[in-house]
Amino acid sequence: MGWLPLVAMATDVCNQETDARYFLSKWSERGEEPEDMLSRIDGKEFSTEPGHVVYIGDLNGDGIEDFIFNSRVGIGSSMDSTFAFLIQCRGYLNYAGGSYFAGVKVLDSPPKNGDDFKDIKIYSYIRDKRGQIRYKGEEAMTRPHLWQFNPQTQRYEGQSE
Repeated sequence: MGWLPLVAMATDVCNQETDARYFLSKWSERGEEPEDMLSRIDGKEFSTEPGHVVYIGDLNGDGIEDFIFNSRVGIGSSMDSTFAFLIQCRGYLNYAGGSYFAGVKVLDSPPKNGDDFKDIKIYSYIRDKRGQIRYKGEEAMTRPHLWQFNPQTQRYEGQSE
């Protein structure tokens, strides 16, 4: 019965009674190019964020596609974007962490902590003493940080700047 561990793993991350539920859809107004929308339902609260999906793949080793969403909301003078790591549950997505980053990359190598959740490399902008982004030529300089899934908190965690 090879499928039992997959079911057990999904139930560890997914709790239909307590999770806020996230959904991805495409939306277009008046013939404009469709964009990705992330919807969130938490109790009676409902919100949407426009943006785009930057990763589709299996983050937690259950064979089901998960997502990383980059929101257009929240990009301020810091130029960091909001990224959300979303794990597929039965009928909805569960938020498994995220924050403001310059970029993200899911690593294909085996996770360093030995579990089934892939490690994610996040990038922070390198800034000068005034908080301005440093550039090398025309390219913004970034510093990588490793984020890993923490089974106790059920979230991706790590350092950032």
